[in-house]
Amino acid sequence: MTEKRLKLKARDAEDIQVISAVLQDSIAPVCDMIYRPEEKNFIMVVHRLRREGDAAQGLERICCAVNIKGVESAQMQNIDLHQQERMLDLLAALPEGQSLQFVFAGGPKIKLQLSDWAMIVEDFGESWPASCNPCHEAESA
Repeated sequence: MTEKRLKLKARDAEDIQVISAVLQDSIAPVCDMIYRPEEKNFIMVVHRLRREGDAAQGLERICCAVNIKGVESAQMQNIDLHQQERMLDLLAALPEGQSLQFVFAGGPKIKLQLSDWAMIVEDFGESWPASCNPCHEAESA
């Protein structure tokens, strides 16, 4: 059986809101983040929590490439790129004028300054069972 793979493109703040919801609770390994200033490109691979699958089979994770073109600069807060083994829990992608901010649990952030930008989010590889279902305070009340 062939898995359905997600592929989305964003060009404005409304599109980013959809992508943020899709990427919420993804795990982002620091070793899978790169900014290429000469190409104005930021790439991050995350382990996305697939909520759109068959609920009877349980939650799954799948690798998902986040590719943003038109990045003028990238700033990282509380992220040491030398800590390659560190895993970050993605909470949201937030558009802010001509910038995009990825916010992770515990305070790490990535802020990208954008100009004539486009974002492509695309699943790849085989999915695997998720070990847990993240629970947020607002949901548990």
